[in-house]
Amino acid sequence: MQDQLPAGATIVPVICASDKTHLTNFWGDQHAWPLYLTMGNIRKDIRRTPQKLSWILVGLIPGPPKGAKNADEAWHSAVATVLSPLRNLDITGPGLKWNCANEFRRRCYLHLAAWVGDHPEQVMLAQVSYGCCPMCEIPKGAPMGQSTFRPLDNPRDQHLYSEFLDETNIDVLHTLCVHPIHNQFWQYPLCNVYRLWQPDELHQLHQQKVQKVF
Repeated sequence: MQDQLPAGATIVPVICASDKTHLTNFWGDQHAWPLYLTMGNIRKDIRRTPQKLSWILVGLIPGPPKGAKNADEAWHSAVATVLSPLRNLDITGPGLKWNCANEFRRRCYLHLAAWVGDHPEQVMLAQVSYGCCPMCEIPKGAPMGQSTFRPLDNPRDQHLYSEFLDETNIDVLHTLCVHPIHNQFWQYPLCNVYRLWQPDELHQLHQQKVQKVF
C-alpha cells in the first residue's frame, strides 16, 4: 500500500478500541461504549504508556434500553458517524497535509487498520452470531473438520457476503452465522472488518484455554 503513494506520503493506520462499560444497576442497568482512537505510527512503548496520553476518547455511545430492537445496527450507525472521515480514503487524491514531529510536512492517508476489543466487541463489529468466530467460517460449536458450506479454514469474505445479501441469499448467510444486514465497515477502503483483530492473550488464551483445560 505504501508503494502506491507518491513520494513523501505516508500511511497513518488508525487503531480503535471499545468496550461495553456498565454504569449503574439502579436506573435500567445503564451501560455505554467508550470509543478510543490512536495511530499506528506511534511507537508501541509510547502508545502503551498511560501517561503519554496517546489514546484519545472520541465518543461515548449510550447503550439502548433493554429489549430494544436493532441495537447492533444503532451501534454501528453511531460508530460510522464518528469515523465517517475514514471512509473517504483516496490513494490517488491529495491526502491530508500534516506537520510531523520531525518538522517535516507530509501528505498523510488515514485508514482503519485495527480494533482492540474482547470477543463480544468482535462479534458485534463483525455482525456474526454470538459464539461464532469473527474471522473464519467454522460453524458454532462444531469440532475441527469441514464446514457444511465451505472449507473450515476459509476466511470470512465481506465482498462475498455483500453479494449474497444483494441476491437475497439469506439462508446462506444464516448458515455462515452472518447477520443479513449491510455491515457499515464494508464501506471503509482497504479495511477488512474480519481482519481488524489483534491477539488477545487474556481472553483467547488464558481464560479460554488455560483455565478450562487445567
